[in-house]
Amino acid sequence: MKIGMLITARNKSTRLPLKLLYEIGGKRVIDRVIERCKAVSFVDQVILCTSPHPQDALLAETAFKHGIYYFTGDPEDVLRRLYDAATFFSLDYVLSITADDPFFSVEYANRLANQARLTTPDYMAVEGLPIGAGLYGIRYEALKTVIEFKHRTDTEIWGYWLNRPDLFDVHLFQAEAGEARDIRLTLDTADDLAFLRSLADHLCPQAGMSYRSLLAAADRMPAELFVNRHVQQLKPPDAVIEDINERYAKNRELFAAIKEGNYLKQRRNR
Repeated sequence: MKIGMLITARNKSTRLPLKLLYEIGGKRVIDRVIERCKAVSFVDQVILCTSPHPQDALLAETAFKHGIYYFTGDPEDVLRRLYDAATFFSLDYVLSITADDPFFSVEYANRLANQARLTTPDYMAVEGLPIGAGLYGIRYEALKTVIEFKHRTDTEIWGYWLNRPDLFDVHLFQAEAGEARDIRLTLDTADDLAFLRSLADHLCPQAGMSYRSLLAAADRMPAELFVNRHVQQLKPPDAVIEDINERYAKNRELFAAIKEGNYLKQRRNR
């Protein structure tokens, strides 16, 4: 079982241009994400997945400086980029994190990586954590099946393709009691940046990468510093979700045939 931690990263943001290069607590966002990924247990490779666009060259350089691999793939089709990277590096399982999440939970990433080794679910996620704290797991065969089945290339938000318990083996972790908060730990806007910087300022020096230390820091912050509560998380338009649902509803036999072929091939290769 070869597990890869894949970081999707682009320098194309319009709401906060070049957001991955901003500093939070003395470290750039992209550096924080890579360092946390390298701290996750049970992972064989950390790979930064970006694009061949010139604006993303600095991200590839950053990966090199951290001693991790980088992969330049499809600029817009995120699922395709993940799949191509997983194929190139011969991964059996993918843990996917976006570079917008500089404080994702290493502890929950460890749980997903361990679960991947134990039962290899098609799709894993964590429910109940703040936006930006969780991540996702995808079995290679499930990713390949979706790539061969899907008809859209706008897959920046791709969970709707895989979080289907009627079609895939889905494992959803629940956040531990006391670990849910109504806060945003992701970076999309200037207000997100201001909040994350305040959060970093309130972290204890010995906190390390502990998720509970992050929560404790947030609990110490005065209400006026939570300046990003109003920010809405981007979602696909309803028409896109309906189109994906219709694709599955009208093509069950095609999906089943693609999936069976991919999983049968995997069993034969064991």
